[in-house]
Amino acid sequence: MEKMCQKRYEKYNECARIFEVLANPIRIGIIVSLAERPKKPKEIREELGVPQPLLSQHAAILKEMGIIEKVDRFNVKSECRLKDKKVLDILKCAGVEIT
Repeated sequence: MEKMCQKRYEKYNECARIFEVLANPIRIGIIVSLAERPKKPKEIREELGVPQPLLSQHAAILKEMGIIEKVDRFNVKSECRLKDKKVLDILKCAGVEIT
């Protein structure tokens, strides 16, 4: 019975994973910051007021989900940009102001 239920809801796994990722204020801050324009990690870090290791950890999760990407993936200090803009619609529906 449990396998049948799991199979029935498999199609919602990706959606549920996006909500898990968006359930963190730092990750939301990164997304909102990048909605404006591509930015270097240092700019995002200063804007959000978080330490670099913490920013890197959360940015890696967003990158893994395909939400953000580096402009030049071979340059460590390259700007990041929003890759999947559908998350902005989700955040707007949740009442987050996007500039």
